[in-house]
Amino acid sequence: MSDTQITNAAQDPGLTAISVSAPTRLHFGLLAFGNQEGRNFGGVGLMLKKPRIKVKATASETFSTTGVHAERLTEFAQMWQDYTKAESLPNCTLQVTKAPPQHVGLGLGTQLGLSTAEALQWFTTNSGFSAMERAIVVNRAARSAVGTYGFEFGGLIVERGRLPSERISPLECRMEFPTKWRIALIRPEIGSGLSGESESKAFTDIPPVSQRTTDTLLDIIQSQLLPGLTAQDFNQVTDAIESYGRLAGSCFEAVQGGPYNGRLLNNRVAWLKQLGARGVGQSSWGPTLFCFFDSKEAAKDFKRNLPDDGSGQRLLVDIVKPDNQGAVVSFR
Repeated sequence: MSDTQITNAAQDPGLTAISVSAPTRLHFGLLAFGNQEGRNFGGVGLMLKKPRIKVKATASETFSTTGVHAERLTEFAQMWQDYTKAESLPNCTLQVTKAPPQHVGLGLGTQLGLSTAEALQWFTTNSGFSAMERAIVVNRAARSAVGTYGFEFGGLIVERGRLPSERISPLECRMEFPTKWRIALIRPEIGSGLSGESESKAFTDIPPVSQRTTDTLLDIIQSQLLPGLTAQDFNQVTDAIESYGRLAGSCFEAVQGGPYNGRLLNNRVAWLKQLGARGVGQSSWGPTLFCFFDSKEAAKDFKRNLPDDGSGQRLLVDIVKPDNQGAVVSFR
């Protein structure tokens, strides 16, 4: 987030509204789970310019929420009140003015919660939270902290996982992602991944990740992905993302039926690879898949010439940019 922009805008005595615009994220997969003593979860992800989550707080006579996700806004607002020990919620109306669908693998819940906390904090104090405190306020990052750090910093996020004594995983590494590269998001018009109780149950049914697998995933990050990003080597980066995602996804085979979530997604990944797509993977539980292109022109050509995959599902394809900025707070 831009400190200069925030500081200057917050000094406006006629302030009547605060908007928080947060990037969505891709999650490439977890490093570990089921480890009784060591680090659990962790992983790698990338923040996206679009789609975005936008939450607006507008001055009003009483507190209220309205529109899509109003109940969730109320829930997060009450968490903010409990954390800050405010006597009452501020006199404002909270509204989501832009958001992707829920449970498609883009991290809506976390970004919605963080945006709500940030909007209320700026509305009442003219200042925001730190990345880790923001997540604690709305009880996020119990597993993945990619969205938590991505909200703050943007870019490619690596978080190592948390020890049993830690509330949130520490940030391992944040890197800029080449802005000339593009990402294709491919998902069916209808469908969602696991969430809530179903997601929690899945983690109880899946065998722990072996240390050998975690070590291999870490090696892909450290010896392939990060050096490739430093050199802006498109092939090395996309090979690393694809290898990482496939291995991380294979740890969920007992629930997914393969490295990806269900027969259709496993077949769709193979189909995309046959078409020459690079860095193909599944974000979180899906159903959003992604692949990468080294230019806007290559991405547009791919979308324009994409054939039917034979699944009987209508596919939505969006070409998006990486986000290296993080959330933006604006004032009126």
